[in-house]
Amino acid sequence: MTGGALLADHVMHWAQVHPDRIALRYTDFAQDRSGIEHTVTFGELDGWSRAIAARIAELVAPGDRVAILAPSSPEYMAGFAAVTRSVAIGVPLFEPEHLGQGDRLRAVLQDCRPACLLTTAAHRDAVAALAADMPEPLNAHILVLEDLRGDAGAQAAAAYVRPERLQPDEIAYLQYTSGSTRTPAGVELTHGNVVANAYQLVEAFDVDVNDHNAAVSWLPLFHDMGLLLSVVLPIVVAATGSVFDPLAFVQRPVRWMRELARQSCTYTAAPNFAYGYAAKRVRESDRQEIDLSGVKAMLNGAEPVQPRTVRQFIETFAPHGLRPEAVRPSYGLAEATVFVSTTPGDRPARIMEIDAAALQEHRVTAPAGADARVTEIVSCGVAIGQHVAIADAASCRRLADRTVGEVWVHGANVGAGYWGDGRESAQTFGGTLADPGDLPASGWLRTGDLGAIVDGELYITGRLKDTIIIDGRNIYPNDIEATVEEAHVAIAAHRLAAFAVDTGEGEGLVVVAEQHREAEGANRRMDDIVAAARHAVSLQHAVTLHDFVLVHPHTVPRTSSGKIARQATRTQYLEGTLLPVGGRT
Repeated sequence: MTGGALLADHVMHWAQVHPDRIALRYTDFAQDRSGIEHTVTFGELDGWSRAIAARIAELVAPGDRVAILAPSSPEYMAGFAAVTRSVAIGVPLFEPEHLGQGDRLRAVLQDCRPACLLTTAAHRDAVAALAADMPEPLNAHILVLEDLRGDAGAQAAAAYVRPERLQPDEIAYLQYTSGSTRTPAGVELTHGNVVANAYQLVEAFDVDVNDHNAAVSWLPLFHDMGLLLSVVLPIVVAATGSVFDPLAFVQRPVRWMRELARQSCTYTAAPNFAYGYAAKRVRESDRQEIDLSGVKAMLNGAEPVQPRTVRQFIETFAPHGLRPEAVRPSYGLAEATVFVSTTPGDRPARIMEIDAAALQEHRVTAPAGADARVTEIVSCGVAIGQHVAIADAASCRRLADRTVGEVWVHGANVGAGYWGDGRESAQTFGGTLADPGDLPASGWLRTGDLGAIVDGELYITGRLKDTIIIDGRNIYPNDIEATVEEAHVAIAAHRLAAFAVDTGEGEGLVVVAEQHREAEGANRRMDDIVAAARHAVSLQHAVTLHDFVLVHPHTVPRTSSGKIARQATRTQYLEGTLLPVGGRT
């Protein structure tokens, strides 16, 4: 590998060493159910990205933003590589027609005001229309990525000169957050941040560059983990990014497993729901043709990791070669580029039974007696190449092990701040530990997540802003949601939002849950469903459910990366705009 070099240098290096190795393979299942492959080699990527970077240099000034408005594809990889080789600041986004995310796309473009838009020929007209139809129209150049590929871009590629501005501390791109608890904000990630986080992931995966590695993902490339896993990691270690569309995964999750089985050294990452979905939806007959013995690591992150999902996935696929230790619950966030910690690869993930009442008091202890209410939490392992501390959010005092507090992160992968928001940047990226001990005192990222360190490993318990306080006890929404989804077969898994509202007499706990799409006659069974939810919450958490709303499938708000948007759901609940089954709340 090329050490601490920037992505621009890695692209050039691997183009010389492995010009014919495939850098990105995109399989299109929309045009053909068996899949049509589109590829770009490292040699092609080098010439193509140089041509795009040279054109960008002609059109924009140093520090101008260049947004990528394209679907996951070789074009996307070339566009991203080009921006990291240019004087511009990249903004990884998506095509205008993407999954009903038009409002978010407009908000992001309004925030960063790009001077140039990179897209594909198929989406050029839609991008032009979007730019013209903004509240403040964008006077941006539009580059069609295919127009600069191969011979068509040879002259521009030959004119490319590596800018002196390419330095580790310069901003490489803005990674916009998914907006689960706030309006999307652009995290400023430097060239140094990106390469540092890639090497941290390499260390976590124990990647051997001499192997022909493959990073398999259906996560969209604008997603922070999708981008790092499928584009950045391949550029750093000459791996192949094997990519397909999220819809193709949802339609047939066996496609994920087949692609993982295709090569001998494969890595992947996905949210918790995907592992549960694959375990349930991949048929036994399809599993028989799959050998997962070559899978090195499957990161489970981006949302709370559920113990039953980890067990179910391993039980389902272990007979087909999957090593239990390959399933790696992990933790990360966009403000730290993406990756922070993961479970060690030499043993299965740790799942710990703890006292539920003690957790409500911010303590992680073993169950106290046979009658104790018990809950389980999953280890997200250890930080790789960075520091993690647990601090009291108010006093900034470092907390003892087994005490729940705010998760703080410190490392070369932590971003520079939020684009155009100095005040929020100082609050989030300028944490100072009151009593750091052997850790750095300043420069900490305050994540807003809650967790605890137990025996050297990180356990995530919830979000600071989502924590519900009832009768002086701390209630974690993800725990409530996990309980309710198991309470009745008519309630869909991973499609619930728990939050608090002011009842006039204090805080009240509300759960909004989607009806399972295969449940029939739910409106006739509403009394049973509500009673089951109330009983389960009371039994497991010793708290009364103030209200329960069952809504139609696919109506609970989600972020662009698929997380449940609790605050948006709460707003809809208070405004009365939910769509309850049978018209009943």
